[in-house]
Amino acid sequence: MTKKLEIVVVDDEEPITEVIKTYIECIDPTIEVRTFNDAIEARNYIATNSPDVLITDYKMPKCDGIQIMEAASPNVKKILVTGYMSEIAEERLNKLNGTYFEKPVPLRALAKIIAEQKNKE
Repeated sequence: MTKKLEIVVVDDEEPITEVIKTYIECIDPTIEVRTFNDAIEARNYIATNSPDVLITDYKMPKCDGIQIMEAASPNVKKILVTGYMSEIAEERLNKLNGTYFEKPVPLRALAKIIAEQKNKE
């Protein structure tokens, strides 16, 4: 039995996580999508689980998307979505081998990355 691709989506705005989740489920209903609207809860999940892909907002209360990415294992594909990227955040993101997109989320580009991860299985 093949392992299901697992994607974690983190954003403090529930409508955004729901749109991304719905889009992913439409392009491939076999993908398991977990959403979090609380950054600390997401970071705790990421620290003890290893999803295939992490998609997270940058600016959130309690902790930012880079901190969530830092909790993930190195083999997790990391994608940061932001309306604002500082040079410091970009440098930290590069050290994590992450990718970033500016809001609004470019869904086709996201689908391409997900397809690449699915083909790795």
